[in-house]
Amino acid sequence: MIDHLVEKSIVKRDATGRLIPTHFFEGGLRLLGSVQAGFPSPAEEELIDLISLDEFLVQKKEASFLVKVTGDSMVDAGIMPGDLVIVEKGKDPKHQDVVIAQVDGEWTMKYYLKKGRDVILKAANKKYPPITPKEELVVGGVVVACIRKYAKR
Repeated sequence: MIDHLVEKSIVKRDATGRLIPTHFFEGGLRLLGSVQAGFPSPAEEELIDLISLDEFLVQKKEASFLVKVTGDSMVDAGIMPGDLVIVEKGKDPKHQDVVIAQVDGEWTMKYYLKKGRDVILKAANKKYPPITPKEELVVGGVVVACIRKYAKR
């Protein structure tokens, strides 16, 4: 899966082999104001700023990577199949963070729920039961952003 992301230039490897996200949008995009998601209001287009989505979405570039989502276990959290999630390695997961984790040898993305010393991984879809690690839990990183493309080519 990682080799596929490297081939598509979504990530690249540095000299030590670590994965680094490439720029989503070279030079940034124009920020032209805001739009109300409730009742319609008059809108005027005005250039407010130029922002880089890299800087907006990625706090620690050297510790971040992208993963393409498959499956529907996180749909009620708004994470859909086909989305890309930005994952930050080395970030300590907090209760209710969405994490990428290896549980008993299998990788998954779930809510991280900590109760005392116990950790439960919970899906954001009622059809999937919570997961309690039997032998091993390795958190690969915390999901810090989700990217979805609406327009089809």
